[in-house]
Amino acid sequence: MQLEQYRTQLQTESRTLKVTDSLMIAIIPEINTAKEKGFEYEKTQYDDLGRFRPIGMDPSKNLYKTYMRCAVDDYGRTQLIATYCGPKSFVVHQLRIEAGDGTQVTTKAIEPNDGTNYSYDISGTHYQAVTFLHSDKISEGMSNDSIVLANANTDNDALGFIAQHVNDDKMKFFLIGIDGKEKPVVVLPATRKAIAATYELGVLLRENTRLQQENKTAGLKIQYLEQMILRKELEEDGGH
Repeated sequence: MQLEQYRTQLQTESRTLKVTDSLMIAIIPEINTAKEKGFEYEKTQYDDLGRFRPIGMDPSKNLYKTYMRCAVDDYGRTQLIATYCGPKSFVVHQLRIEAGDGTQVTTKAIEPNDGTNYSYDISGTHYQAVTFLHSDKISEGMSNDSIVLANANTDNDALGFIAQHVNDDKMKFFLIGIDGKEKPVVVLPATRKAIAATYELGVLLRENTRLQQENKTAGLKIQYLEQMILRKELEEDGGH
């Protein structure tokens, strides 16, 4: 009876392996097409993973500004990064986005100095960078790089909200201070489109990561089941 169960499970896992193989082959062209919308790849000596960043969205080109930027790593974990430039008395820990139709989304609160919310000073100018993450829990069991330290969707689907309203010229962005006060952030149409493109690339990369995980798990189960089937067959042959 147990031998038949193993054989049935083996058929199921073999189908999973075949399906995920086919889906991974099919999704690669979609990922490549998404990358062609304009990304550059960066990886420092401090990172386990590299990141795709929209071309031109370089922090060095935004000195002395409060601005938004984004990136997505190889696993599809997408970062929405708010960089504040101004007095130290305003401590950012949330972002609120309001569409022209009145709908809005507010990110989860990230406390200062937790690894994804940190401040620094350059030549007497104060900056604070807060990273909101969209991962869909695909990070579980994976090593994190030096920037992406959380598993939860701290963006509270703000990235998806931006992508949904990417052509909304009335969309407004507000940094929320730890005291509840808000400061507006100017986000130009080109930046909104870059964020939307990054989110869409992240969707594909996360799906590919999920397929890879499922494919690997099926392969390991197949190895185990084949060993158990062989053992049971030998036991049954030895019993006759």
